[in-house]
Parts: sequence; C-alpha cells; structure tokens
Amino acid sequence: MHDLTQVMSAVIQRTGKIELPSAGISMYPLIKEGNVNTFLPVQREELKLGDICLFVTDQGALIGHRLYAIKQYGSKELFIFKGDTCFEPDDPLPFTSILGRWSGVRRNSRFLAANHWRSRLLAVLALRLPKWHKVIRWCAERNERYT
Repeated sequence: MHDLTQVMSAVIQRTGKIELPSAGISMYPLIKEGNVNTFLPVQREELKLGDICLFVTDQGALIGHRLYAIKQYGSKELFIFKGDTCFEPDDPLPFTSILGRWSGVRRNSRFLAANHWRSRLLAVLALRLPKWHKVIRWCAERNERYT
C-alpha cells in the first residue's frame, strides 16, 4: 500500500469525506478543470460499475475515474478504471488502492450530486457507447482551446 493511500484513507475515515479540486479533462463534461469533488468512504460491497472513485496508482498518482470492470485473477479481485475521455483504461488495482467514492461536484457555487439524472446519464453513456470517449475527448479539447 502506498503512503499516500494510508494518509488519504485516514483523512476520509476521520472526517467522513474529502474534497479535492480536479485537474485535467479525463472526466469531462461531468467534471471540469478546477471543479471541487467530494469523495466519501466506500465499502467493497457498495461499489458498482459506473461509480467514480478516488484511488492511488502504483506510481503514487491520485486519480478520480469511473469503474469500468471488476476482474477476478485467481484469488485476486482487481478493479479497472477509465476516465470518460481516456482512450485506455488505468492499470488494474486492488480494493486497498481505492480511497473513496465520488458523491458529487461543486462548480459555480452549485452542487451536482452523483445520483442526479445528468450524472447517471453520463455513466450509462460512458459504459455503453463504445466510441463515447472519442466524441467527448474531441469536445473537451475543443472547449479547452476556446476558453
């Protein structure tokens, strides 16, 4: 387990949540650069495909991406995440690398919850439309150029 995992897990467990600003376009349009995301503690049995989770990679990067698959490799259960605009999934991770589940995003003094219809719709599109990430990536890059 990475040191960052232990520190962030302790913060989430102690305070009941963690709020972090976003960087990049990997979860566009749901989460945009600079939006403040809230993550809550999560138990393994609560996770479902389409959830956005905060996790730490083996390299120590702190990432918030969507859960795309849960694979069984022998006795190991591994979780596969992918940003909505990313072409490739992240490396598979054990549950111990997952710090929390996304509960929503605050932008322009408004809060969009994970269970809001817009959030749920984007989850369905990201999981079910094979070329969705290409369309959204194009929109994100175009939007970034003109802002």
